This record gives sequence, C-alpha cells and structure tokens, in this order.
Amino acid sequence: MDEQWAVVVAAVAGGVLAGVPALLSGWWSRRSQREQIRSQQVLMAGQLQSAHLLQAVEPRRRVYGDFVALVYRMRSRLYEAWGDGPGDGYGRVLLVLEDEQFIDELERVRAQVALEGPEEVVEAADRVMDLFSALHGRLHSLVESGVLGEFAAEGEELGVPPELGELKVRLDGMIAAAREALSQFGASALLPGVPR
Repeated sequence: MDEQWAVVVAAVAGGVLAGVPALLSGWWSRRSQREQIRSQQVLMAGQLQSAHLLQAVEPRRRVYGDFVALVYRMRSRLYEAWGDGPGDGYGRVLLVLEDEQFIDELERVRAQVALEGPEEVVEAADRVMDLFSALHGRLHSLVESGVLGEFAAEGEELGVPPELGELKVRLDGMIAAAREALSQFGASALLPGVPR
C-alpha cells in the first residue's frame, strides 16, 4: 500500500511540476499577447492620427497658399506696371488693380480663407485686401483729379506708391498667422489617445 501511495504522490507531484510551468507559460503568453495588441492599437491610433491630421490640415494649407500666391502675383504685376516705360505709372498700376478676373479670383480665395479660419488669419487676409482697396481708391482719385498730369507737365517724377512696400509687410503678417494657425490646428486635430 505504501508503494501505491508513493506512486500516487509521485504522479501528483509530477503533474503539479509539469502543470505549473504550463500554467505560467500560458499566463506569460497571454500577457505578451495583450501587450502586443495594446502596442498595435497605439501604432494604429498613431497612423490614424497622422492620416486625420493630414486630411484636416491640408485643405487649410492649400487655401492659405493659394491666397499668398495670388497676392504675390498681384504684387509682381503691380511692380511691373509701375516700372513699365515712361509715364505716370499710377495709371498702369490702377489698370492692374481693376483687372476683374484677377480680383474675382483673389476675392474667391479670400472667401475660402474666411471659411477655413481662424480669426487671426482671416483678419490678416482682410488687412491685405484692405490695402488693395486703399491703394485703388487713392490712385483712382489721383488719376481722376488730373494731379498726375500736372506733375508730369512740371517734370516731377512720382515715387512708387508706399502701399506696395506695405503690401509685403501685411503679407508677411498673413503668412505668420497662417503658419501659427496650421501648427495649432494640427496639434488640436489629433484624435484622442487609445484607452488603456
């Protein structure tokens, strides 16, 4: 009988010794799987955040870029009109400012900037547009009044309109506001983190 108990005890001990490592191995394997799943979730969330950020920021970046590009083109055209040949220059600048197709395109992109926001960028874009309006109004009144003809008759040369220099300053302000808005919007556009 003692031999039978010895065999039973040995079988139980062998079963325990074989079962405990198997249980520990199963527990360890399960824990590793959970950690891998959690890591994959974090990785997937990061990829989703990147895709979401790109989708959220890219339209703004494009609209801001279109506005800046149009203003640069307008500025170049204004300087070209000013520098083309003899004469008062102001009349040619006024013709550029009255190019309806270009103004319509600029106003369309400006409206898109207003829709995209934020307010700081919209205000900066408005300051640029206000400068165009002020330059147009001043040049139109000078051309209509005939003062330019009097200057030309007396041989006086007219200087470059100061608004053209101010345009660069205002455009730089718009670019700075757009960069700030894109960086802030990008940070706030991120998805919430993965729950643990």
